[in-house]
Amino acid sequence: MTEELKKIKKMRQKLGLTQSQLAKLANVSQSIITKIERDKIEPSYSVARQILIALDEKLAGVQKEITAKEVCSKRIISVKSNDTVGVALDIMVKNAISQMPVFKDNLMVGSISEEIFIKEYNKIKSKDMKIEEIMDEAFPTIRENTHISLIKEILKFYPAVIVIKNGKPIGIISKVDILRATHV
Repeated sequence: MTEELKKIKKMRQKLGLTQSQLAKLANVSQSIITKIERDKIEPSYSVARQILIALDEKLAGVQKEITAKEVCSKRIISVKSNDTVGVALDIMVKNAISQMPVFKDNLMVGSISEEIFIKEYNKIKSKDMKIEEIMDEAFPTIRENTHISLIKEILKFYPAVIVIKNGKPIGIISKVDILRATHV
């Protein structure tokens, strides 16, 4: 049984739900909940998903989570793909940031970070080298109402995320923004 499924009983109890209440929320039988909690059956993917979604929705209703819109830095500092390494470094130092998106014709096409400069150090021949020659993939985008719990998970794999509204970037979130928001 997966770790997620092992947590069902604990999550259900923490939310103050009976097996019957969870079954109703997840649109499954109460006996399935009982069998899962007693490790008697391995539910299908769709049943497990229904149960986990029901628990997540109940949890979201119990506690108001911070959203991307509340956490993001509204000022997106960026470079253009044809800017030089020197320009990017100057911007990062001047603004005390460790990463930024790279745009070309108003579209995000990549990212640049301290990590990339270190990783590509031997490849950088001069400060006149174009960013597009060493940039990394673009940061993932999320909607402005995305909960902080999901953002934390994404930031385990990326240095930043871009917050969008109606397809347009409205902010950026890095790990330090999450730490500020949660006071951790």
